[in-house]
Amino acid sequence: MNVSKNKPINSLPAEWYTNDKFLKKEINQIFLKSWLLIGPEDQISNPGDCLFQSIVDQPIVCVRQEDNSIKTFFNICRHRAGSFEKKKSKNNYLVCKYHGWTYSINGQLKSPRGFNKSEIALEGLCLKYINTKIWKGLIFINFCNKPKSFDSTFNDVEKILEPYKLENFVFEKSVSYRIKSNWKVYLDNFLEGLHIPIVHPGLNNAMDYRSYNTKLYKNFSVQSGKLDDSKSPYAQSSNNVAYYFTIYPNILFNIAPGRFQTNTIEPLNEKECVVHFDYFFNSVTKKEILKDINFSDEIQKEDILICEEVQKNLISVGFEQGIISDKYETGVKHFQDYIKNNIS
Repeated sequence: MNVSKNKPINSLPAEWYTNDKFLKKEINQIFLKSWLLIGPEDQISNPGDCLFQSIVDQPIVCVRQEDNSIKTFFNICRHRAGSFEKKKSKNNYLVCKYHGWTYSINGQLKSPRGFNKSEIALEGLCLKYINTKIWKGLIFINFCNKPKSFDSTFNDVEKILEPYKLENFVFEKSVSYRIKSNWKVYLDNFLEGLHIPIVHPGLNNAMDYRSYNTKLYKNFSVQSGKLDDSKSPYAQSSNNVAYYFTIYPNILFNIAPGRFQTNTIEPLNEKECVVHFDYFFNSVTKKEILKDINFSDEIQKEDILICEEVQKNLISVGFEQGIISDKYETGVKHFQDYIKNNIS
């Protein structure tokens, strides 16, 4: 592709967004080896409370223990792969809805219905445990038996976030959006502000686009932009700046005065993803919360429209590969390099 005298920075080829062979590699070589955000621990506040989810086709259950810790297991009975009854609160046991095998909330097999306990080794049929980490009130898991260090990335994130005292934010609500685009299309879009004046007129009106900045770190990046006090939909603050963290592979933190928002982008197939939003607020009124959520919903719908259109165009024979601005799209290049470097 000969665009100018200077050699352009090529984006990922279109087939990386449309061919399921790349998604299979991404799931097996990236997602199943990374720390993944599940959600706020406040959703399971009492012993026996359960959070059932499926992430990249892996069924899981997070369970609050008697000692107040949280353990995560595969939501798969060790008998013949049944699932557990999805009772969300105050479980004394996890009961398989296929054959009725019963486990304690710490994963120990208690009643193997259809077998005498003397016939089988109960301790060898405990639920399969998934590595779990609680950070700033958020639940993270890693499917690897020997996962990479959580702290190697999140210690750096924590240093940057320390002034915002995330522990003071209270969980408000969750919203999910199903999008007809590859998960990387959504990430690429999030990772640059070049489109803001074109796609997001409301956000562009509230933010000083000239102040937009991107900083790159080993496994994450941070974008920021100054907000206009008179036009910002967020609470007023002496530090009136919006921050956008991308923690690879699929975690987003959006921070604005009075509000902390997490997003996780989950691939469904090579052409679809779902984005889960969790909203947290600190010392803001219900009116301000509603205004914030409505504004976020407006921006998200604008992003969905553009991402879905891009996905359609990536399928066309009229597009093979694009180029990346080394001034305005450094976050996109950083992410795409991460993808290329972590799959074979």
